[in-house]
Amino acid sequence: MNRRISRAALVPLTLFLISCDSKKATVEKGREAVKEVVTQPFNQLDSAKDSLKQSEDKQKAAVEEAAKEFK
Repeated sequence: MNRRISRAALVPLTLFLISCDSKKATVEKGREAVKEVVTQPFNQLDSAKDSLKQSEDKQKAAVEEAAKEFK
């Protein structure tokens, strides 16, 4: 009889623990999604800065090349 009771108690406990793991995984996924959304504008800003730097470097090189031709 005691074995039946202890087994009966283990089933809800097991289900509860599985549910907690599932909730933890959901929370982790949510955190990762929020992190991605928050960091995305910063990543875009960094990309824009890099692009601007490359454009400035190309423009500077073109100006220097033109200045050499006029000399």
